[in-house]
Amino acid sequence: MNRLFSLSLALLLLLTGCVGRAAPPAGDGGAPLQTEEITATANQAPEPAPPAPPEPEEEPQEPEEPYVRVIDPAGPMVALTFDDGPHQLYTGQLLDILEEHHAVATFFEVGRNVALYPDSLPRMAELGCEIASHSNAHRDLSKLRKASMLQDLDAADQAFLNAGVAAPTLVRPPYGAVNKPVKNASGRTVVTWTVDTQDWMSQDAQTVIDYVQGLSSLDGEIVLLHSTYESTVQAMAVLVPWLQEQGYQLVTVSELMAYYYGQLLEPDQFYGYTYFSTHARTDTPLELPAPPEETGEEAPAEEALPGSSAPEVPGVPGS
Repeated sequence: MNRLFSLSLALLLLLTGCVGRAAPPAGDGGAPLQTEEITATANQAPEPAPPAPPEPEEEPQEPEEPYVRVIDPAGPMVALTFDDGPHQLYTGQLLDILEEHHAVATFFEVGRNVALYPDSLPRMAELGCEIASHSNAHRDLSKLRKASMLQDLDAADQAFLNAGVAAPTLVRPPYGAVNKPVKNASGRTVVTWTVDTQDWMSQDAQTVIDYVQGLSSLDGEIVLLHSTYESTVQAMAVLVPWLQEQGYQLVTVSELMAYYYGQLLEPDQFYGYTYFSTHARTDTPLELPAPPEETGEEAPAEEALPGSSAPEVPGVPGS
């Protein structure tokens, strides 16, 4: 019995020793403790993110230089002129076209229309266009007595002043009709035209375009148009850039007279069909003087001269 107990005890001790050797304690020659590694990693501070690269500084943009018109006295030039305005809608559209192409024109405006639609006149002046008179009531001035003619032109002048611009010194008589008092006794410069597009008659844009583009030359010409027709606006949207592509400088009447004809406009002088048919490009172009409002000087005026003569009308206009 005792012998059997001793044998059982020895067998139990033998089994216990084998189990201990089969599983050595972790960390004593076995695999490293994963739990300790995870804990250590969790306790480490995260590495800081690299700083973002600085954004490139925007270079300051230089302000655009204002456009400056320069007239080459030796280059081709033409004066576009518009009668009978201002129109409530079409005058502004014409100015949009001129401004887009850095072009100018001369507007012969009717005083009673200026009183109705004065807002476009300051813009004309700002764009460098020339503002001129086409009488106050669009009556045939050659059929009026001198006193009535002057009264009509004075009334137009007041409408221009009320609109915030200077009273014009340049006049185009309605219908191109003149007599001696109109030509030489108004105290103003009177001018007609050299090319009549008859836009008032056709009221068709393509007809006007074809006519102008069909002319052999427009150098030195004064072109008659009207600002009271949508068809004329449509024609100008094509003709203004086309003229510039052909090399023409678009100038005012006063600029054309000074640079092309070598003539500064003077009061009580008339420039019509006879003048333009007998004069060509000058060899001595003139510089235009600064406007009176810029010099502070008043424009010269002369006394009216009496007399009368037959009308001089180049063509049959609708002006």
